[in-house]
Amino acid sequence: PGQLGIRFSYIQPPRGPVTESGTVATGETGVPKTFKLVKTDSTMSVAPYDGAVAWLSDQANNVVKTTVATLGRGRVAGVFKNAVTPGNHTCIQVKGKGKVKFIDAVTAAPTAAGLFVIPSATNAKADCLAAGSAPPYPPLGTSAGTYNAAAAECVVDLDVPQTT
Repeated sequence: PGQLGIRFSYIQPPRGPVTESGTVATGETGVPKTFKLVKTDSTMSVAPYDGAVAWLSDQANNVVKTTVATLGRGRVAGVFKNAVTPGNHTCIQVKGKGKVKFIDAVTAAPTAAGLFVIPSATNAKADCLAAGSAPPYPPLGTSAGTYNAAAAECVVDLDVPQTT
């Protein structure tokens, strides 16, 4: 419990053999990411899954949930990277490239152009704004890849504001 709220950075190891020049043969390189250790709220109605948006339900105690209505869309905490049983501890991603789940009818299809990604009014999901639109809520980050409409997900360059 004394470590709850701690943020730590991690460089995702490259996949594939490294060549003599130091690059990875598959074209991938190490990807830096930042995570935050949190406790999940045992009362959430949507269990966390990979790409689910997390909101703070108890900021002082670093408790998060997938339910947006608890404290509103402005209390975004990060993105879950795995399935978690509600009430358990986990790490959520707060910085770096990561997959995010979107609502079924996004305002604008995410692209590699860096469109703002904001928390939606739907539990555990995000939305993307059209180019030139100002975000009405603190953004999760910016879109960084091609939108997979069938899976309603996209890679996002996450940059969730740090809370106290």
